[in-house]
Amino acid sequence: MKRFLIINLFILCLFNSCAIPTVKGLTEYNAKVTEFSNLYFANADIDYVYKTKIKAYNNDFGGILIIKKIKENNHRIVFTTNFGNKIFDFELINNEMKTHFIMKELDRKIIINTLKRDFQTLTQEHNKINKAFSDDEGHLIFQSKTEKRFNHYFVNQQTKKLTQIINTNHSKEKVILSFSNIKNSIAENINIQHITAPIEINISYLSPHE
Repeated sequence: MKRFLIINLFILCLFNSCAIPTVKGLTEYNAKVTEFSNLYFANADIDYVYKTKIKAYNNDFGGILIIKKIKENNHRIVFTTNFGNKIFDFELINNEMKTHFIMKELDRKIIINTLKRDFQTLTQEHNKINKAFSDDEGHLIFQSKTEKRFNHYFVNQQTKKLTQIINTNHSKEKVILSFSNIKNSIAENINIQHITAPIEINISYLSPHE
């Protein structure tokens, strides 16, 4: 009997989106679209170059981050020091990541998996909408299922711009990606803050004229 109750409680938590604090108490509505498009890294003609600082498990790294769309569902992500020495070199292909290089200070499974999830969330262009909500601050929130987690895309109703992505499991917020100074479909400032891990990434866009 006890085991039966535990299983039922688990199923209830699994399917009750209200258990997710990100959308708890918000108004759900029927979205007219079935997919949300994140266009911040969608142009294959642009080399997205950012000045970047990464704090991870008592290690601080600073340098230049380059994100390049190779083709659909394929991005190359290279992080170097200001002198051009590689810190890591990843390639995202569909839902898999190939590690071309990573320096030994970051060569830990937990860090690599975290970076993989962060950059997948950051660059994934097409996202199937699971549910849609609105809040009192003028946002539409599109919920998308990703493996064992959810991504919540916050869109400003007035500007129609993506301002935040909150990654959660079924009960807790895990990662918050915030976008600001958005110009010509480029987010010039991005902060990636982990709630349950000592990792933070700050990136600032370097225009071709700098």
